[in-house]
Amino acid sequence: MADVDKQITAAIGTLPPVLREEAEIWFERQAAQHDLAELPAAELERLCRVVACSEFAGAVLRREWPWFAANVASLEGGDTAVVVEPIADDATRDMIQAAFRRTRNRAMLRIAWRELCGFASLDETLRDLSSLADTLLQAASEQAERLLEPRYGHPVDSSGERVPLVILAMGKLGGRELNFSSDIDLIFLFAAEGTTNGARQVSAQEYFGRLSRQIIALLDEVTSDGFAFRIDTRLRPFGESGPPVISFAALEAYLLQHGRDWERYAYVKARVVGREPDRDVLDDLEQNLIRPFVYRRYIDYGVFESLRKMHDMIAAEVQRRELRDNIKLGPGGIREAEFIVQSLQLVRGGSAPALQGCEFQEVLPKLVHSRGLTAEGAEQLRDSYRFLRRLENFIQIIRDQQTHELPAGELDRARLCLAMGYPQWSALLTDLDRHRATVARQFDRIAFRAPEADLPLRGQLASAWEHGFDTERWVEILTAENCRDAEEVAMHLVRFAEAPATRQIDAIARERLLRFVPALLAEVVQLERPAVAMQRALSVVASILRRSAYISLLNENPAALTRLVNLCARSRYIAAQLVRHPVLLDELLDPHIFSGEVTKQQLATEIGQRLAVDSAADSEARIQIISQFQRVVLFRIAVADFNGALPIMKVSDGLTWLAEVVLAEMLEVAWQDIVARHGKPTCRVDNVTCDAGFGIIAYGKLGGLELSYGSDLDIVFLHNSRGRQQVTDGEKPLDNSMFYGRLVRRLVHFLTTQTGSGALYEVDTRLRPDGHKGLLVTSTDAFERYQEDNAWTWEHQALLRARPVAGSAEIAREFARIRSETLMHRVKRETLREDVVSMRQRMRQELDRSNADQFDLKHGAGGIGDIEFLVQYLVLLQAGKHPAVIEYSDNIRQLDALAAAGCLEPAIAERLKDCYRSYRLRQHHLVLDERKPLLGADEFVDERNFVTLAWEQWLD
Repeated sequence: MADVDKQITAAIGTLPPVLREEAEIWFERQAAQHDLAELPAAELERLCRVVACSEFAGAVLRREWPWFAANVASLEGGDTAVVVEPIADDATRDMIQAAFRRTRNRAMLRIAWRELCGFASLDETLRDLSSLADTLLQAASEQAERLLEPRYGHPVDSSGERVPLVILAMGKLGGRELNFSSDIDLIFLFAAEGTTNGARQVSAQEYFGRLSRQIIALLDEVTSDGFAFRIDTRLRPFGESGPPVISFAALEAYLLQHGRDWERYAYVKARVVGREPDRDVLDDLEQNLIRPFVYRRYIDYGVFESLRKMHDMIAAEVQRRELRDNIKLGPGGIREAEFIVQSLQLVRGGSAPALQGCEFQEVLPKLVHSRGLTAEGAEQLRDSYRFLRRLENFIQIIRDQQTHELPAGELDRARLCLAMGYPQWSALLTDLDRHRATVARQFDRIAFRAPEADLPLRGQLASAWEHGFDTERWVEILTAENCRDAEEVAMHLVRFAEAPATRQIDAIARERLLRFVPALLAEVVQLERPAVAMQRALSVVASILRRSAYISLLNENPAALTRLVNLCARSRYIAAQLVRHPVLLDELLDPHIFSGEVTKQQLATEIGQRLAVDSAADSEARIQIISQFQRVVLFRIAVADFNGALPIMKVSDGLTWLAEVVLAEMLEVAWQDIVARHGKPTCRVDNVTCDAGFGIIAYGKLGGLELSYGSDLDIVFLHNSRGRQQVTDGEKPLDNSMFYGRLVRRLVHFLTTQTGSGALYEVDTRLRPDGHKGLLVTSTDAFERYQEDNAWTWEHQALLRARPVAGSAEIAREFARIRSETLMHRVKRETLREDVVSMRQRMRQELDRSNADQFDLKHGAGGIGDIEFLVQYLVLLQAGKHPAVIEYSDNIRQLDALAAAGCLEPAIAERLKDCYRSYRLRQHHLVLDERKPLLGADEFVDERNFVTLAWEQWLD
């Protein structure tokens, strides 16, 4: 015994002086009742530390010493699963409560021991506390049902199926981040109406009300053994005045009619706990009720006003109350850290499902984004949050009290310093102040407050809009501000204000417009073409009136509004894209949109990431994801192009890569759909069964890597099915030709279906063998025979610009061989010049709109068409002798190859490339402004003359 006394004395001697007396008293009392010699020396040292830091732990140790002595060796292990003390089938409520409280206190002692002795990280502590609550809630649900069973049975719906209770955890339990002495916030729900099937029949509503009260009593009532968990149900619909438990249908009605933005914020943390219901019930609650309420489909800038008010309320409370020493509610406290993360989730979670998590530390790194947190900011916030949560736990471990106040007394301060590993209180405060400053700084930064221009003009414009000025009054204001085209701008504005759609908007949208219109006008009056900008910008606004969160987006982001106005002033195409796809407005938030070069690998990676987010999506959902991706990327390219950030060939490359990636993904969806029903196409060749491949061959602008906005996709479909037994290998086999026919029709449907926002692409398949009379899908054997025996010169010209873009690698290799052999050996060179000139003259007669006043950029003499035909003629002429000239399918590299082979003077090739690029750039910009490729007759005179001379040299 003397050795134990020495060990205890030595352990107490390691404590700060202020803690020694309390520890000595505890050990004296404990030694009087129990033999402490049964503990190893190392455990005695840990025991001393735990008792010094936590009065709660000391009290539980006195009551539970036999259990502790038997289990102390296992406390440092990683297995912290909670096992509820066995409860007899005939146990009374008092007996159940006692068992739950013993289970709770032992588990809390284990958690405190592991945390204070350094065996557990913060993450383990939060997880274990949450797991304890989950386990006891499930046990309480089961026991409460058992207690009610003899009298009521259980509730069933109209079809006789049992109706389950669903418990929704909110707050820290919902986020699996419960602190040591936290309330648990619960909402009790049931899936459907019904009645009980026992001796006394009552409605499901009444039964579940009794059941929820029983559960609360089993856990929340204070008995001689204490309590298990304090339960707070005030977050339920209508709060304390609402029923204690409600049905899914009642919850849905409440959320739709009464749900407020602060409740959306709270439901970010919602998680089903206790006994988990069937998957269908769980999906109904999560997918159909909670997520649509919390997360809007796109970026939710409409919630900014509410978040700003919440932010201001938090800040005002900190100033109004003495909260300096409160590490949760005070400045830079836990509540502010949680607001940063949950508010960004609320804003962006609808468009980024990865953010729809309920755990702070899991979601935080996913908020690192050009429009969210910086990597450094997220790391600092994480460190500060972890510091505050550890400190919070150690404060509550002292007496198992739900407090967040820094202690004022020397004794408790010493306990915190010991638990946190600080030599003195001042050192702990220094680090605490640093972490709170970090949180407060980011909290202020995330205030969702857009900078307001302090201009007298803004107020004047707002007053004019609010009072509904007529055109004449608007002209006076705009003229005074030196606005060009003041009458036209005023006319567009008044017409918009008086439109039925504008008059019928709700109060929220009206308030947002009141803020938006003056800001729009302040931007417009500065432009060279204000009337054009105003008309197009207002057409965008008209398209989003019923989704006024987009107006809020522009209100909150002045830079995005500036970009919108400038783009509308310069591009009808971009404005039209925004009208059709308002989700693209979010792209205006990124300043890099004006300089974004794209590569095929980047696009493939991005679409892969988008599809991976919802890997279980059906084909319709996958098509939606691909379609939205295509529109977003197309918009980015157009903006960068119009801003002059991308050279013309990079623009064409980007548009081409985009179409290829979309084709590949759409083909994969169509392929999986049909294979799932019929299996893969196979064929038997030389008594060996093998898979039959399929490939897409691009012609025209897509094949030549020169795609423009709105270009058709000229594509041909090939397969290599041959031999006997050409059928699919599924349970419902199809002839391969039927399989490929269905595949192509489904793919073309995906690409061309007209929706409210238009089709993705127009598809032209007339370049296949025999044109529209030929088979939609051709075998590689038949394709080669056609090229050898029946193809016209113009079809060989088209083949020059063809290349495989999707599907089987084997088909791609076979096509490359056919193309090469055809262009080298099967071209009718004896009539080549005559055929090319004849086709060019025919096209010019049918399509050229040039006259004395205008030049047709595409079809006019010396224009784009002449360059393309000239290059095709020279390549086809020289392919037999110089195979390198057919290696590439685009005009620029074909000109390079002709020069490298000595078939064309380098200076002429360079000049033709310059002319071609200049023409293409102008053509792109005309498309962006939705104008026809017709120029004044005095434009590109030198270029046209040079191209005409080159044409005459070779083809006249």
